[in-house]
Amino acid sequence: MTTVTEQLSPLHRAVALCADDMKRVNTCIADNLQSDIMMIPAIGHYIVASGGKRLRPLLCLLISRLFEYTGERHISMSVVIEFIHTASLLHDDVVDDSDQRRGTPSANGVWGNQASVLVGDYLFSRTFQMMVGDDDMQMLRLMSDVTNALAEGEVLQLSRTFHVEMTEAESLEVIERKTAVLFAAAGEVGAHISGQNEQVINNMAEYGMCLGVAFQLMDDALDYLAEAEEAGKPVGHDLEEGKITLPLIHAMAQDDELRQRVEDISERDGYEGDDQAWVRQRVADLGGCDFTMMRAQDYADRAKALLPQHGDPELLQLLANLADFSARRPY
Repeated sequence: MTTVTEQLSPLHRAVALCADDMKRVNTCIADNLQSDIMMIPAIGHYIVASGGKRLRPLLCLLISRLFEYTGERHISMSVVIEFIHTASLLHDDVVDDSDQRRGTPSANGVWGNQASVLVGDYLFSRTFQMMVGDDDMQMLRLMSDVTNALAEGEVLQLSRTFHVEMTEAESLEVIERKTAVLFAAAGEVGAHISGQNEQVINNMAEYGMCLGVAFQLMDDALDYLAEAEEAGKPVGHDLEEGKITLPLIHAMAQDDELRQRVEDISERDGYEGDDQAWVRQRVADLGGCDFTMMRAQDYADRAKALLPQHGDPELLQLLANLADFSARRPY
C-alpha cells in the first residue's frame, strides 16, 4: 500500500523526513539573526521566509542522516549554508535589478539596494562568526573557498554579459562557480561531520556539485518555458539581463536569424517590441530547452552514480530521486 509520504515529490518527502531538524535549523536561524539594528533581522527573516526550496540545507541534513550522524553540528552547518545562499540572493537581486523573488517583492524592492547589500554583507560575516565557533579548520577553509567561488562566479557572469559567443563549457563554468559550488559544500559538510573517509567525502561533494548543475540547468530551461505564475518569479528575462544560457546557446548554433536578433538585443542592451516572446518561442522551437533538460539529466545521472552502495535504502533512493527532481522539476 502506498503511503501519503511516498506520493509526495522527492522535495516534499525530504522536507517531511527532516521536519524536526528543519525546525531546529529555523530556530538557529532566528537566534543568529538577532541584532539591535532592527533592519538586519527584518530583512534576514523576510528573505529566509520567502518560500525557497531549502534544498541546500536539506542536502546537508539528509547526507548526515545517511551516515547516521548523531551530533549537533549538522544544524549549525545547515544554517551556515543557508546564510551564504541568502546573502548571495540579496546581492544577486541588486546586481540583476530584480524587484521580485519567488512571487513576492524582493528585499531590495522593499528596503532598497543599499540595505540589501549591507544585510547580505552582515550574513556573510555572521557565517564566519559561526564557523569560528564551530572550530573546524577544514570546514572554515571550505566555506572560505565557497564564498570566494560565489563571488568569482558573479564577476565571471558579469564579464560575460551579452557574450554572444558563449560556449556550453563557458556556461557550465559559470553555473559551477555561481550555483553548484554551494550544493557541493552541502554534500561535503554532511559527509565530513559524519566522520567519513576522504573518498566518500569527495563523492558526496561531487554528488552535490552535479545535482547543483542539474538544478541550475533546469532553471535556465524554465526561463524559456515556464510562465511567471508557475515559476514563482519573473521568467524570460535571462537574455534581457545579458545572460547567455545553454538553451539560447544551443538554439543560436542552429539559427543565424536568432543569433542576429540576440546581437541586436545586445546592442540595445535590452528587449524591444516582441523580442522577448519571439526569442522564447524560437529557443523552444529549436530544441534549446529540450537539449538543456537532457544535459541536466546527464548531471543527475552522474550524481546518482556517486551515491554509496551501502546505507539506508530509503535515504539512498530519496537522494537519487532528488537528483532526478532537480533535472525535471516544474518550478
